[in-house]
This record gives sequence, structure tokens and C-alpha cells, in this order.
Amino acid sequence: MKKKILSVILATAVACGTLVGCGGSSAAAPAAPATEEKADAPAADAAEPAEVSDNTGEKFYIYSWNTELQDRLEYVFEVYPELKDQVVYVNVGDDKVYQEKIDGLLQAPDTEEYPDMIAFEAAYIMKYTNSDYTLPITDLGLSEADLSNMYPYTIDIAKDKRNGSIKGLSWQSCPGAFMYRTDLAEKYLGVKSPEEMQAKIDTWDKFIDTAKELKKASNDATRILSSNGDVSNVFYSNKTQPWVDDNATFHMDDAMVEYMEISKTLEAEDLTQKTTTWTDAWNAGPSTDEVLGYFGCTWFLHWTIKSNCGGEKVGEGTYGLWNMCQGPAPYYWGGTWLGATKDCSSKEVAGKIMKALCTDTDLMKKMSEETLDYVNNKAAMQALSDEGKGSYEFLGGQDFISAFLPLAEKVDVSWMSAYDQKVNDLLGTQIEQYQLGAKDLDTAIADFKASVKEQYPNITVE
Repeated sequence: MKKKILSVILATAVACGTLVGCGGSSAAAPAAPATEEKADAPAADAAEPAEVSDNTGEKFYIYSWNTELQDRLEYVFEVYPELKDQVVYVNVGDDKVYQEKIDGLLQAPDTEEYPDMIAFEAAYIMKYTNSDYTLPITDLGLSEADLSNMYPYTIDIAKDKRNGSIKGLSWQSCPGAFMYRTDLAEKYLGVKSPEEMQAKIDTWDKFIDTAKELKKASNDATRILSSNGDVSNVFYSNKTQPWVDDNATFHMDDAMVEYMEISKTLEAEDLTQKTTTWTDAWNAGPSTDEVLGYFGCTWFLHWTIKSNCGGEKVGEGTYGLWNMCQGPAPYYWGGTWLGATKDCSSKEVAGKIMKALCTDTDLMKKMSEETLDYVNNKAAMQALSDEGKGSYEFLGGQDFISAFLPLAEKVDVSWMSAYDQKVNDLLGTQIEQYQLGAKDLDTAIADFKASVKEQYPNITVE
């Protein structure tokens, strides 16, 4: 039986509800995330990594919401075959209840199924890394030198804001781009290369102008996007400050006002197909001539655009008729991070898994080549590009790796906070009302701020 005892600090944190999922938890009432400390707090990971040797062979439980991480662990088992029978992978199977499941388990460290390692998404990772429920990677035997090939934003996301310690690692990098139909771009816009496409959409003003040009030139047959919501990830990735600062004060970033205005223009000027993201109508877009492009990232290219293009080789559906360029601004979308829990049964096992999956260049290069994951390792991705492995028939021969390489370097996450997931949802509700004309801009912003204050009564909303 696992013998894990939570400290008084952790018990207090549970009582205060610091680990409550977006939809609430049966174990604790919703509460604001822990207040972030000043940015100049000492960086705990500057210390030497700990020497760990504590693997007793006890079952090691890893939790996630789907099978992706489970599949990637097979690469770890090639390096550490002795771990294959020790690791127990628990697929919760529903990302909507995942946090609630984890939050409950973290309050029961004596149970056999207590999670030793958990997966996080960027939208809520700070809820866990900014708490005492997760361990710095230095406690697992990793140092900052092990992270030298990682994209900086993937490290920044996983830092505990209270002291600067790194408490999670990702094997992925997910920079975004604008992915568009080359044949439609040439027919209606005279665009013959990604560079020419980029020149037409490198600002939001130009993007709107190009959307209008496309609508007119195609006789209303083609729109620049499928959904008004397709721009959301670009805007959320380009805030200039967190929703809530170190003094627990809420800020309405100018980029979010621009987001609301661009969304309204897309709706009012009839510049999209007005579908809803992830619906059948939205998914059908890549196989028709009704949509010019999508804002998508590394995984989106392969498993959304390509899988919905209506073919599996050049000449079928729209396969081969796509290119990509940056778009109005660099951004990222998604990714999965791993973190070890405070009472994990073996720091040694946790360190081996994270070091192999997230820092081993040879392993990650092989994994990328075999799975098309854009891995969080600059050396691995550069080597694959140099070997010509990025040339992609689906993109008409364009090298998707070399296209993503500079975009991953541009990602900035200094705007992130532990409030992002819920506050973004609250803003989305008001944007919809504003788009449809139910509210004017000032009213929508005022109602948004009021909803934030209601959700988080302990912060100052100006």
C-alpha cells in the first residue's frame, strides 16, 4: 500500500479549494488560483539536481485523458524496458472530467491508485504547477542543462510562479500557422507562394481586407475561414499581460478588445461560413471549396486538416492543395506536459520517464519521424528538416518542419496565468453576444468584467 502523507500546507490548500476543476469539484468549492508571486523570486531549479534512487518496484500510476501519452510511453519502454510492467496508465477517457478526477485523487495519497505522474494541458497547467502538489524537476534528477534543446515557451509555461522552479516538461511543441488552399488562393487572390499569402494577411487589417477580396472574387462561394471562432487561439496567444497580475488586479488587455472587434467584423461582414468549431460542418470545410483556410498548429495539420481533406494521396480530395504561412501573428495551440506529484511512489521512475520522453534527442527524433509529432527538441527537428523529412506531399512538397521551426521560436507566453481557462470562457460568452448584436462593445466588456468579479471575488477588477 502506498504510504503518502500530505503536509499541513497541502491540507490547507485543499480546504481552500486551490485544486478545483473548471466545472467544479465534489471535494471542494470553487476558488481562485493561488496568488502568483513576484517575477524576481529565486529560481529553485538553479540548484543541482537531486540524486534519486528510490525505485522499489511499486506500481507507478500515470493519468491522462486519452491514449496519446500511452502510445508515446512505448518509446520510453524501449530505453527502460523494466518500467513496462511497473507503469500503470490510467486513461480517464474524458478531458471534461479529467481535472475533477485528478483533484479528488490528489486528496487521497494513501490510495493505491494515487497518481504518481499526471498530464496537463496549457489551459490549466498553472493550477497544478503553482501549488504544492507537484515536484520541481530537480527533485527528479533533471537539471536545466537537460532542457537546452527545448523551446523556451514550453519551459516558461511549467514554472511555479511562486519561486521559479520548473515543475513540468513537454515532449511536444505546438506552434501555429495559417493553413490555406493553394488552388483557391491562386484563383481568387492571385497568390502563388506562402510568401505572397503571408504578405496579404500579415496584419489583422490586411486579413480582413483579404477576406473581403476573397468573398467578392469568388462570387460568395468561398470564405477565408469556416468559423468566427477560428481566430481565438491567435489572439489569446498575443495578449501583452496576464488577465490577473501579481497584485491580484484584473486587466482587460487591448489585444482582447481587438479580438472582440475582429470577431464582430467577421460576423457583420459575412466573412466566414459561420460554422461552429469541431462540428461536422466545420470539419467538412477542408474537403470543399467553401473555405480558404484554417488557423491550425502542428498536430492540427496532420490530424484535422489532412484527415478531413477527402483523400489520402495527391489527386484525391484536396490532398496536396495546401500550404502554410505564419498569418497575422505567431501563436501556439495546445500541447501536453508531464508533472510528478508530491507523493509519487518513485522520483527515480518519474525522472527516467521525463528525461527519456522529453529530453533524449535521438529518441525524440525517432518519435517525430514515426508519429509526425513536432517534438520539443530543436536539434531533433532541425536534423529531420536537414534530412528532407519535412517535405510533405499534403502541402504540395512544402517542408512543414522548416516552416514551423521559426514559428516555435517566436511563441511568447509571458501573458499566461492560472486564471486563463475560465476567464477565456467568460470572454467567449460576451463575444458571442457582441457578434450577434445583442450587446454593444462597452456593454459586453462591462458584463465580462462583472462576470470575472463574480467568479473571482477576491481579485480587483477595474
